[in-house]
Amino acid sequence: MRLNTPQDIGAMLRDARKAKGWTQAELASRLGMYQKDVSKAETQPEKLNVAVLLSICAMLDVRLSVGTQGNTEKTDLEMDF
Repeated sequence: MRLNTPQDIGAMLRDARKAKGWTQAELASRLGMYQKDVSKAETQPEKLNVAVLLSICAMLDVRLSVGTQGNTEKTDLEMDF
């Protein structure tokens, strides 16, 4: 899925978590964080720390890729799970 806005990141994280059948609290427990932190990642991803994003993605088996598509002036961010 191509991501165009921070809200796209939050939606992808939520969808990946739900695909595993986990609640926010279950994901938080697995990551050693609070449920409110997972909620914030899903609802306010523009404030998300990159290290936290990578930890969440790893736990959810989400692959991040950054690249360009023919236009070297524009960078694409994609997430797949």
